[in-house]
Amino acid sequence: MSESRLRATIYDVAERAGVSIGTVSRTLNAPGKVAELTRRRVLDAVGELGFTPDEVASCRARRGAGRIGVFAPFTSYPSFGERLAGVLAAARGSNIGVVVCDVRSAAESAAALEGLPALRSLDGVMLMSTPISEKAAAALKKGRLPTVLVDGTGFGFPSVTSDDELGGALAAQALLAAGKQHFAFLGHQQLQAALESPSRRRLRGFAAALKASGRDFDPAAAVLTGRDFAAAAAAVGELLASPQPPDGLFAHTDELAAAARLAAIRRGLRVPEDLAIVGFDDSTLAEALELTTIRQPLRETGEWAFRTLLSLIQDPASPVPSVTLPVTLVRRRSA
Repeated sequence: MSESRLRATIYDVAERAGVSIGTVSRTLNAPGKVAELTRRRVLDAVGELGFTPDEVASCRARRGAGRIGVFAPFTSYPSFGERLAGVLAAARGSNIGVVVCDVRSAAESAAALEGLPALRSLDGVMLMSTPISEKAAAALKKGRLPTVLVDGTGFGFPSVTSDDELGGALAAQALLAAGKQHFAFLGHQQLQAALESPSRRRLRGFAAALKASGRDFDPAAAVLTGRDFAAAAAAVGELLASPQPPDGLFAHTDELAAAARLAAIRRGLRVPEDLAIVGFDDSTLAEALELTTIRQPLRETGEWAFRTLLSLIQDPASPVPSVTLPVTLVRRRSA
């Protein structure tokens, strides 16, 4: 029997997954329009059968058109706009087009990266703080698609991160230097418990620095909230109303630091006298509100990631070490 007769077809995938060929087609071309459980069955069948549509095969042959994909939670965290600015600045004059994909959740990440459409007509992908599963990593490697991680590590992909633990330590030192005695951390809820997120690393560095100074950090003082500004301010308000309110607070982002500042003002507290606040990123918001913050090299990470990805595209076998870039404390009026 010839190799072409042995190759799995869309009908084989549909039969294995127990769906119609139309559902298989929608899963491969518009995964967001297919229910998650159905999408999972189809993608599992695709992987088990080694199915490769002719269109994807021809797209692979068309690589070299000069396009990279950048996946990030752009609409959830303003800081990724700065990282993207670094990518675009580095790409200027390179004849490389940048395709931007907003990924707001782990489910969206899985749908985008585990399905074959993620491999189409791209020369490489850049994943910024985007959850990546074993199946997604396997799909990227099977497709021989050069991949660089930003603000994340794993699966042997080259990566660039900021020194989050150092940032947490610098925040603790700033609050200690301000004479504060009771400390809190404000971060975002984590959708994937196993994910080693920047927020978790920052909290670890913060707690370790406090412990080194002789002050244990109470885990109950780590408040995790959603991405809604009002919800974050309300969470800090409850913390400030507790029997032992903090007088020093470290926020995972400048936006969360701004929410903490608003909560303090609403309770008639003075910043930094009654509540000193340190944010993270050194965004324009931090400058406008005179927030003490940790500056991380956002544009620089984007520039490094683009240069590294371009190097891998040109020579997939080239060794590329992962790097961790330093962060610095920017002192303003909030601490």
